Amino acid sequence: MNTFKAPDLRQELLAGLKPEYIALLDRDERAAVEVSSGEMGNKPDAVKLGWLKMRTGDAWTKQRYNRTFKRALDKLRERVATSGRGSQETDDE
Repeated sequence: MNTFKAPDLRQELLAGLKPEYIALLDRDERAAVEVSSGEMGNKPDAVKLGWLKMRTGDAWTKQRYNRTFKRALDKLRERVATSGRGSQETDDE
């Protein structure tokens, strides 16, 4: 029996980000984004939390991971939106 897996849109979203946007994030947010994308994005949460502990030296819970990842996405979304508006304003001149 085949199980349907929904596509992981996080990988596609994060693949197109400019490095300077990622540099705006703090250490924990960068680690949460890194573990959520690429090959680690498909791993179970326990593996991700273990990798985060190894990477940052702090204990991570699923709740902390989810909050940190959401905060990172919110920052990135805001940055992309403001840079998009800035380029539209210069095009109009």
